[in-house]
Amino acid sequence: MAKLLLTILWGFVALNNYVTSYREITSPDMVGPIWGPGSSCRRQLQFLEGGYGTDIIQPPELRGEWVSTRCEVRSGPEFITRKYKFNSDMSFVLLQFYYTDHQCQLPSYSVRIRGYLQLGATSFAVPGATIAQYELERMSLIAFNVESADHLRVQLNATCLSQIGASSKFQPNERIHILNLAHDHRLIDCASDIGLTVHELQLIRQQARSEFLQDEARTIVWEELLLGNVHSNLTLRKTYRPETFQTPLRRYNENDKVDCAICHAVRRGTETDPPILPSRQGLAPAPLHGEWASLTCEVGSSYFITRHLMFMGNDTWETHYHFYKDPLCRTPVYALSMKGTHTPPLSSKLVDGATNVDFTLIAAFLTPQHKDMVRTLNAISKSECGGKAIWKLGRTNDVIQNGGCASLVGLLVVKQHDLIRIEEDSMNGLVLYTGILPTDGTLKDSEAKRPTAYQEPLLHCEGPDPRTASLVTDMDNNGNSVLLKLSAFFISIVFSFLL
Repeated sequence: MAKLLLTILWGFVALNNYVTSYREITSPDMVGPIWGPGSSCRRQLQFLEGGYGTDIIQPPELRGEWVSTRCEVRSGPEFITRKYKFNSDMSFVLLQFYYTDHQCQLPSYSVRIRGYLQLGATSFAVPGATIAQYELERMSLIAFNVESADHLRVQLNATCLSQIGASSKFQPNERIHILNLAHDHRLIDCASDIGLTVHELQLIRQQARSEFLQDEARTIVWEELLLGNVHSNLTLRKTYRPETFQTPLRRYNENDKVDCAICHAVRRGTETDPPILPSRQGLAPAPLHGEWASLTCEVGSSYFITRHLMFMGNDTWETHYHFYKDPLCRTPVYALSMKGTHTPPLSSKLVDGATNVDFTLIAAFLTPQHKDMVRTLNAISKSECGGKAIWKLGRTNDVIQNGGCASLVGLLVVKQHDLIRIEEDSMNGLVLYTGILPTDGTLKDSEAKRPTAYQEPLLHCEGPDPRTASLVTDMDNNGNSVLLKLSAFFISIVFSFLL
């Protein structure tokens, strides 16, 4: 019994040490996380930076069915799942399902899109991607309730609908054609009235992924299809050409009945019978804890990125961005480390299931890791990035004390009004979503500009579990740590058994 109690006590002490051993960054020489000998975060990021587990398929081989792996969130917010089928002749049928809730359990309406795709050259702007063109034949939608039907009816142009022979007085569960190739071969498009486009097909990347499951002693292999991002402004979607990617789709296979329950649910969905996704356990607003790292080599607007975000449990945070030239994160360009404070999480009134957090920046350090970046930093105006700093390969400079860095202003805004969500993912474990910047690069520097959609998730890789770690920093009225009081309590129990 004494051994058991000592083990429990050691767990509390270790958890407390994780928080109290946080090293304060006070100079460029101290930039970077303190890696433990067996750090899960270090292994995760080294795995990504070596390009392991990911192979890009060029040209893309699209034939088959591709499905969502989660309830996707677009700016607005819009909650959506997708089921796309490509045939050998490059014809396609795309199904999009829209919902009113963040769990994708309350269907609003579905959209069916039919057309043809033509693959083009590889993209110079986005390495690893392929440019494509498409032709549409028909687009139809079905509303699943009176509220959705009324909402769509208000948005759609009645004159446009009459030109393609569609009724402007449609009812729930009635199919309405909103885009049609007319008899005189003119394409009449009413879809843009509600922001429906498939410009995402203009930028394509296909990749093979693999992961070894230690608990099951087996390797799983799957393919992902990344399609172009959708503009965050509904009114600009019709003219926007993608510059990066949205949440990847997964090629469906029979093993997904076991390996990806959401994939299986989406694949079974039809235009008239939308998929209802299983519930995902989200965490209510609570103190932020632990370390979080990228699951993939992420696609940014100019570079490819890995992220490592740390919460210290005392309303402070630290993050490390690494920027790369290539889609496998093998050629580093520069690293950016930042630290600051954050507000307590509060439930979002706008985005179902989300939490609002404001991040204040205190310090930022930039390290060029490629000779081209060194030349760029030394060539630009001193008032633009780093002030009087002299840039050398591998040398870290404090960009806040040296006058800021206008070239990286999107990352260095003093106060960011952000959106987060922590949830249990059946495929990855505990994940953290943070808000995505608007497509036009507008900063998250005011409440009105707070995001309504998420970036790719970060994996909880180290430190206290946010589901239980509130014990670490909870204080009583005298400012004493509840954890330390619990430790003392267990010590007294141990000694009572030993005496």
